[in-house]
Amino acid sequence: MLWAMLIVYLAQGRPHYASQEATDTLAFISDIGSGVLKPPFITSTSITSIFFFLSLLSVRRNQALPKRKDQILDLCALLFGLAGSASLILLSVFDTVRHPNLHRLFLLLFMLGIVVSALFTTLEYRSLGKSFTTHPVLKYSYMGKVVLLVAEGGLSIGFGVCLGMHRVTAGAVLEWIIAFIFTFYVLTFFFDLRPGARTKIVLAKEKALSKGASERMAEEEQGGEMGGERETQAPQYPEMAAVRR
Repeated sequence: MLWAMLIVYLAQGRPHYASQEATDTLAFISDIGSGVLKPPFITSTSITSIFFFLSLLSVRRNQALPKRKDQILDLCALLFGLAGSASLILLSVFDTVRHPNLHRLFLLLFMLGIVVSALFTTLEYRSLGKSFTTHPVLKYSYMGKVVLLVAEGGLSIGFGVCLGMHRVTAGAVLEWIIAFIFTFYVLTFFFDLRPGARTKIVLAKEKALSKGASERMAEEEQGGEMGGERETQAPQYPEMAAVRR
């Protein structure tokens, strides 16, 4: 949808929207999304938000979280991800023309929620990569998330600084870049859903093998004890054996 909005905006000759200032040379995403493209803008942000939150849920479903620290990181990522996803939908509903203050508030909450959620998710994958060294995809996913997190966090800070200094055009450029980086961040979860990246199945197999080995050892020990009892019971009545002869 971002590409579609950008192409429409450029194809129309970069029109000046009602929410823009007179000196603005580049429209914000919210400027374009507040006009005739508002319905598809709300639809696309809703789909993106739902997919992003479901991706966070997939971590809990597909990844084993053996440590309490991993579970806490996963829960924090879910909570902040939910806040960021809800804010993304709300900022598209409360557009910058009719509700400028609410739009800015939800934009701030969206960026804050996504960056903090990405931080917890990155730390979680770092811990998982150390716990499951046989899954190099976890390490690659962690490294990719680190790069995107640093870029997203740095650009978000720059975006806030530009708005505070009233450098609107620079702020608009950063907003477009941040939006595309967020799209790539969401796509990284596609690799986390691959069978080679799932650790819950591996942990279940290891537990099953460990349980089977324990049961075999118990059976062997029980069999050894029974054999020992037979050996000790055999010579108890030597006189009876003599009578039978």
